[in-house]
Amino acid sequence: MNIKRSYLFVPANSRMIEKALGSEADCVILDLEDAVAINEKKTAREMAVVALQNSRSQKDVYIRINEITTPLWREDLEAAVDAGSKGIIVPKAESAGNMKIICNAALEHFDKKNKKSKHFEVLPLIETARGVQFAYDIATSHYLISRLVFGSLDYSLDIDCQLTDQGDELLYARSQIVNASKAAGVGSPVDSAYPDLGNEQGLNSETLRSRKLGFRSKLAIHPKQLEPIHDVLTPSQKEVEEAMYIVKAFELAEQKGSASISIGRKFVDYPVYKKAKTILKYASL
Repeated sequence: MNIKRSYLFVPANSRMIEKALGSEADCVILDLEDAVAINEKKTAREMAVVALQNSRSQKDVYIRINEITTPLWREDLEAAVDAGSKGIIVPKAESAGNMKIICNAALEHFDKKNKKSKHFEVLPLIETARGVQFAYDIATSHYLISRLVFGSLDYSLDIDCQLTDQGDELLYARSQIVNASKAAGVGSPVDSAYPDLGNEQGLNSETLRSRKLGFRSKLAIHPKQLEPIHDVLTPSQKEVEEAMYIVKAFELAEQKGSASISIGRKFVDYPVYKKAKTILKYASL
């Protein structure tokens, strides 16, 4: 298992692909959708394939395909499989039916190419009101789906809300996506990208808010966003030390027949113990 705190977008027809692959990002997304002009789609797809085939990076690299409502998505998907990408990001994911079509198309192409699909991932991008409403159905629609991704910019456009520094307008959507992910048994979801590249404090605050809600990773649109994201999503030394103390004290008490203890003013039982173990797991990764 490798830790996934950051997913860095880069246009698939950009000269910055090599830089993105060499960055501190945990994962890279080669974008064939929003970041690529209509007349550049084919060229971008070809460049994504070449970049993946020539890459020596050990990062997980995904390809964001075009929407299922376009004639481009299947060729994008097949290129992702052929090039050996870790998986695909599916924009405007709104229904279980469409996700099944996309996932089954991936399996069909794997069979056609005599390739194994065992580790291939499909990540639905939830960025509309319908997507949020049916997040659980989407997450459980196919076994290739490993986690959900939130896209706040398109979502805010869809529900006609105003994005604010406080983020209250996105609380429902974020909470719904986290809850749906946990209920579905998929991985912790990926939070949306923060659009203001000049506001590191804003990025830090938003990442902290989403982490408190249950997100473990975040999209990035520039390498300089990676360090602030990692700072928030990586357990601090203080958190690690406290978690270690809780784990040792609880396990010692458990050996003596007790499963509830007090450490200072903190009550510790199995849920608190398990949370401390999770912090240590992320710290070790």
